[in-house]
Amino acid sequence: MSIFRRQRYEIDRPEHSEIFLKARRIAGSQLQGEFNKNKGRVSESRDYKWIKAELTCPSFDHLTFGYKNQVFSVLVDLCEDEHSTLTERERDRFLKATSENNLVPCRFRVMLPMLRPTSEGWNLTHFTTGARIIPDEIANEINIPMSEWELRNFAVQVVRNHIEQERKGNILSFCDVLQIDPQIWFEDINGNRCWVVVRNLKNENDASHWIGLEKSNPQLKPYDGFFAGVSLASSAPILCDTDGNLISLSERFSGKAPLYRGDQFYVKFDGLQRIHVS
Repeated sequence: MSIFRRQRYEIDRPEHSEIFLKARRIAGSQLQGEFNKNKGRVSESRDYKWIKAELTCPSFDHLTFGYKNQVFSVLVDLCEDEHSTLTERERDRFLKATSENNLVPCRFRVMLPMLRPTSEGWNLTHFTTGARIIPDEIANEINIPMSEWELRNFAVQVVRNHIEQERKGNILSFCDVLQIDPQIWFEDINGNRCWVVVRNLKNENDASHWIGLEKSNPQLKPYDGFFAGVSLASSAPILCDTDGNLISLSERFSGKAPLYRGDQFYVKFDGLQRIHVS
């Protein structure tokens, strides 16, 4: 299938209510409090950390955090008389994405109208079973490969930082939903609006595959377009493939060594490559 004819992803950009935004802040603050109380028991790279704390649209969840070898995807659920206010589309999209990317689907319930979490502590329940979720009881030391979404999310963060710090640009929006391109819109130092396709680089010619994206997406034509390829590699002193075979350190960035959750990484990124001039 052509990369320009991928399956359509139904996009909705809801205007979040002030009540929801307050509830999300309450959820984030309560979870951060639990991070602070439980941090320091494992190495920093495997400890509690936000993977996505920003609210983006479209997105399949509202908050995402990691601990050891698990990634917890959270929907903040405003409840009236014990009844969820989440739509069927929100539920289906959330469960599909968490299943495909091996994420723990969590519900953080906030009761209306008083905006009170339903319990103290983590206040997380499994989205399908309703079981209480305590991250430390689920996560362990078994190696679990990073999902495609995690790799994309990390790459987008690398490129966002580059645009803001190196190019002095202003990020207008970004998205880590796998089915949506481009990933980033930004304004350069001259006030020009630009877009960026972000990918985890697999070979040096990846950028060429995206030349012409604007031809099938007319809304992109008035703006300059870029490709950003980000390579990640394990920083482990000894590299092995999934079968346990040794890999030469000279092939660190070849993609042969799997990337595991909680590992430390080397990042290789050579900046933005222009693929369209408006």
